[in-house]
Amino acid sequence: MRKSEIVAISSIMISLLIVAIKLITALITGSIIVLAEVIDSLGDVLTSSITWIGIRISSRPPDADHPYGHEKFDSLLGLLSSVILLEVEGYVIYKAVISLIGRPSPPVVTNEAISLLLLTSIINVSRSLALWFTGGSEGVRMMQSEAINYGWDAGRTLIVVLVLMVSSEIIPWLDPLSAIIATTMVIPSTARVAYWSASDLLDRIDPSLLSKAQSLISECEEIESIRKVRARRIGKSLLIDAVVAIDPSLTAEQSQEVIRKIERRLAEELKAKDVLIMITPSGPSRESMVRNIVLKTNGVKGVHSTDFYGDRKERLSLHVVVDKEMNLKEAHKIAEEIETSLKRRLGLEEVMVHIDHVGERIEAEEVIRRVKELKDVKWVKVNSVRSEDELRLEIRVGADPNLSVKEVNKLEHDVEAILAELVPGAKASVRIVPSCEEVHGSTI
Repeated sequence: MRKSEIVAISSIMISLLIVAIKLITALITGSIIVLAEVIDSLGDVLTSSITWIGIRISSRPPDADHPYGHEKFDSLLGLLSSVILLEVEGYVIYKAVISLIGRPSPPVVTNEAISLLLLTSIINVSRSLALWFTGGSEGVRMMQSEAINYGWDAGRTLIVVLVLMVSSEIIPWLDPLSAIIATTMVIPSTARVAYWSASDLLDRIDPSLLSKAQSLISECEEIESIRKVRARRIGKSLLIDAVVAIDPSLTAEQSQEVIRKIERRLAEELKAKDVLIMITPSGPSRESMVRNIVLKTNGVKGVHSTDFYGDRKERLSLHVVVDKEMNLKEAHKIAEEIETSLKRRLGLEEVMVHIDHVGERIEAEEVIRRVKELKDVKWVKVNSVRSEDELRLEIRVGADPNLSVKEVNKLEHDVEAILAELVPGAKASVRIVPSCEEVHGSTI
């Protein structure tokens, strides 16, 4: 059994003992303020019971229905116990006001009554200290809520003793008036605990904690920008998640190391129990960067077949298209320039450049004309590249978006038949897309 559970059960038993002592004292004295103390102590029994139940539930491990665990029950029951206390305190004030309006009779004070009240004060001081330190060490809000309440109980009992002595001899109305004052002093503390618990349930977080988290993340030099940082508390556990933009040239392994570095830093500095870091490139994709770098090289007409490979995607193979009249020396110089630039800019270990040359012009107009004559075709685009002695054709056909898959397959075969007739021996790649793709960018 956890220490917090032992303390909670002990607190329930002590509350029952104090209720009995105060009830005997109320019967002896006939004092309304002591009767109010009895009602308040009955509320203590209820809140102590809720505390124990909350500890039992919140200590359960995560399950299918509660993947984050059950620690929110601590805050929920902490709020419930605070609300109950506020209701009891309101009732005490109500009873005292009614007595004050009437003609209050002086209480009967005996040495036995005074001794019993002093005993309850000593018990409550000891219990308050035990609950406060245990609740703080284990992060249990409900225990600290109870500690505040019992601390006030102890102080209020001493006031009750003084009030009984004065009101029994001199000022009878001091009894209900003191009950109002003592109870009013407790209400702010109870409301504060209710606010703490409600804040946890509503995922309110200290803005300075978020600022600290952002500062720790930004200290990582690989981070280009911070898109989002969020945090929440579940019981005593702090959870943080963030979306950060990193250098797009980093490999998968390098990106994972950045994530691990941030997670360690947040766990160490902020004592976060669970950290989730999501990364996104701060700029264009690696493929787009390759294309932009290669096309800026003098003498390059095009680039295709970009392929990153290796365990960490640290190697690159690509095809670069140049003029067919270029000699080997010039082509080799372009390949070396591209390899050096890509290694430096993207941090690659190896770059393999394959040189292709622009193929002979085919009768693209005739291909487009024949394909557009087919039913349901809206537009046609033709690209050609010659590599070594091989002619490669890429045909994109925009067709009616409502065509069935069967009709799309038939259209694809018809286009391939036209290409076989007009450009025999060429390797063709035919792609049928919705005619609206030029506007929306979607494909099938």
